[in-house]
Amino acid sequence: MIDLSATLIGFASFVLVVLAICGAAYFKADRLEDWFKTKFVKRPNRTP
Repeated sequence: MIDLSATLIGFASFVLVVLAICGAAYFKADRLEDWFKTKFVKRPNRTP
């Protein structure tokens, strides 16, 4: 019974952490999009 309780607590903690990360990303989506646009600038291909 202890193993089942530990498993449920671990799984619930994992799910809550993933949901918290997704929620933070959702609320900060505009700032994240601006950061990605400045960090990963689209460059033209260098073909010879």
